[in-house]
Amino acid sequence: MKADVPDTRSPCVRPRDRGVVVPEKTVLALHELNDRTWARQQAGIRRYADIRGWRVAAVRCDAVAEEVAAAVCAVRPVGILSSLSCRFEADVFGRLPVSYFDCPVSAVAKGAPYLRHDAEFTAHLVARELFSMKCVSYAFVAAPRSAAGEIPYWSRTRERFFEKEVRRRGGTWAESYSPSSSLGDAAQRRELAAYLAALPKPCGIFAANDAVAVCVRQAAKRAGFRLPEDIALVGVDNDVRHCLRGRPTITSVAPDWEGGGYAAAAALGALIDGRPIVGNGHMTFRPFGLMRRETTSHAALREDRRVLEAVALIRAKACNGLGVERVVSTMRASRRFSEKLFREVTGSSILEEIRRVRFDAAKVLLSSSACTLPQIARRVGYASVPTFCREFKKLTGHTPGVWRAQVGATGGMKVARTV
Repeated sequence: MKADVPDTRSPCVRPRDRGVVVPEKTVLALHELNDRTWARQQAGIRRYADIRGWRVAAVRCDAVAEEVAAAVCAVRPVGILSSLSCRFEADVFGRLPVSYFDCPVSAVAKGAPYLRHDAEFTAHLVARELFSMKCVSYAFVAAPRSAAGEIPYWSRTRERFFEKEVRRRGGTWAESYSPSSSLGDAAQRRELAAYLAALPKPCGIFAANDAVAVCVRQAAKRAGFRLPEDIALVGVDNDVRHCLRGRPTITSVAPDWEGGGYAAAAALGALIDGRPIVGNGHMTFRPFGLMRRETTSHAALREDRRVLEAVALIRAKACNGLGVERVVSTMRASRRFSEKLFREVTGSSILEEIRRVRFDAAKVLLSSSACTLPQIARRVGYASVPTFCREFKKLTGHTPGVWRAQVGATGGMKVARTV
């Protein structure tokens, strides 16, 4: 398969530097999949790139050295963001700085920054939900094996942490199930139904992702089991195509793919600027939270789509003077209920999330531009410089001036290990 034509949509001039032409740098974002997950990751990458004045060339290609080298040659980037599943040596990437995102550890070059979904915290969320259902056993259904008989690395990681969490809580761990790629669809359904029938009931099942959760739901219903009374079920990705189509609707963990993409781009920015990365550069980003639906319906059904729409609005408009009232209006509920729901899902208030996005942008500008404090305050949505400085210090413990001085003295602030 030939690499896709690079997507380089981005203005040639920073939108707020009116009248001043700023030559752009291009970063290359390499990925193998073209799905909603990647679209969310790319949104975070572009959010950081817009602050830095980068152009993003997003290229989908197979993990083949010749294709990757051709993409690098065509784009001539200043840095690379890679989510490819294979490791490439210097003859492909050359001396370019590379930040790795949501790929197998084996694909990461030694010493390079690497960001991945926090499987341990995800397992904690799932275990907490399933244990609240008071199940007598707990099991994991893995992603399908490859043609070579291997289970995907991300599925193995989720299984390992889930088993650890179940045993830590004193639960009964049942043998996991992994569908074989050598079986046809009908045979897989029969095998999965037989597996479910053998589990002590009620059983709490963590499915590797939402697509796997759909298979579990179908097999359970065909075998005559009730969800959630006999089988409580949780998936990962919060993909509405899977979770909301069909009954019962599926409870799922919602990863912060956009936040992860932003953090991966920020790590690349640190490399390009010559700033240090914390520790060995291996970092994780936590999910938004668990979106409770009918497969664990001991509690009221949560309209989580409103929260995700609110988060998307905050990330798009926080630096344009967005207020809490505007966010609440998009959630189509009272302010009290909207605030409560938002905090339950994200772990922060609406105002805290707005400020977090603003100050993420402010830190980038402080560390990588010559903008004055009034200019930075305006660019992140503050009409008053004193208010900006006061809130920045409240959040970070430092005034913007001190924070910038520390960046200059140390070569850069350390990138947070957990986003």
